[in-house]
Amino acid sequence: MQILQSKKQVYIFVFALIMFSFIQVINFQFGKVSSFVLGLVEIIAVIVMIYIGRKIFNEFKFENQYFKFIFSIFIAYQFMLLVRGFIPFDYKIFKYNLQTDFIIWPSLIPLAIFLNKSDLTFFYFIKSFYILSIAFLFFSIIDPFLVTQRVTAEDFILPFSFTCGFILLNVKYVSKKIAWLAFISLLIGLLSFTYLGRRNAIVSYAGLILIGTYFVLKSMDAARVIRFFPFIAALFVFAVLSSDNLLPDFTSRLNQRLNEDTRTDVFDNFFKGMKDDMIFGKGINGKYYSPINETFTDDGVVYGEIEFRDVIENGYLQLLLTGGYLHIVLFVLILLPAAYLGLFKSSNQLSRACGIIIILWMIDMSIYGMPRLVMQYILVWISVGICYKASFRAKTDDEISESFIAVEMT
Repeated sequence: MQILQSKKQVYIFVFALIMFSFIQVINFQFGKVSSFVLGLVEIIAVIVMIYIGRKIFNEFKFENQYFKFIFSIFIAYQFMLLVRGFIPFDYKIFKYNLQTDFIIWPSLIPLAIFLNKSDLTFFYFIKSFYILSIAFLFFSIIDPFLVTQRVTAEDFILPFSFTCGFILLNVKYVSKKIAWLAFISLLIGLLSFTYLGRRNAIVSYAGLILIGTYFVLKSMDAARVIRFFPFIAALFVFAVLSSDNLLPDFTSRLNQRLNEDTRTDVFDNFFKGMKDDMIFGKGINGKYYSPINETFTDDGVVYGEIEFRDVIENGYLQLLLTGGYLHIVLFVLILLPAAYLGLFKSSNQLSRACGIIIILWMIDMSIYGMPRLVMQYILVWISVGICYKASFRAKTDDEISESFIAVEMT
């Protein structure tokens, strides 16, 4: 009964989170969805996530006193930012804040550290990520434009395939079939982001693939690794022979964006607007003056005319906008020690994988990496909770593997 209940809770939570993002993709790709239906789906997804979240994020015992102290300050400070940014109730503003994934939600997502850390829960999260990889490949085949158009790519690829990196980092606990599907999904995501010139996503996906491949090879015996060499050599030869014809066209957008400066003016306006708020920020609804006219790009993205912006498209600067330097310092003081504990003070691969997820996210935030309501960011805070839990880090790989096998056989 407990196994069935845990399975349902995890699957429903992940599905609701996916629908929050995917309804926008459906809207862009398959015609206009009425604002009423769009809002209704998002509100239902939010209600379901909150309801189920109360059931699976229910482990409130701290094993690390430093973490308890600094996290309490962090949460209290984020609550202060919510109060500072409070606007007298206005339905349109409330609806916008609820449906926008980077305003209120980053203040609530850190509570994911309280995920129930039983092997049962993690097994079903990894299983749900595997199901997402199947769905990702299915949708990519029936509608390739989902991965070749910038207007839909990020909202489609990141929710469905990023979590495949977590599967790959935990390859020793899963079957070859699951590992291969995760690898293919990540590779498609990387190729798509390379074609579209999405620099931050390339860094994230390349990091996951490289580190994941290292763990895959590490889990093999020497004879099996040697058998992979002809395959790798064939791929290398194919890449070299086709580079003159395929590569320039495939990477043309990336090459253009590498030489393109789209942020200097925005950053200059941002720091001018922040000069009196660098220490404590502007609160959860903070804005800065940086006007742009309505713009239509050649890849289908439309930027509306605005004067004041509430987003800066850089994770650390977004923290600076809402909470100043203090916000960034508290954030780093939580994540950096967590990554260290996961990577260097752990007896199992799952904890080390969590440390890697945290480090890759901290790197990603220097390029883009917006804290927002996506599984990628929720997974970061789940990883933080695992890394600070000494009793979980003390588990061996054999213990976790046996638990996973026992659950799968029931």
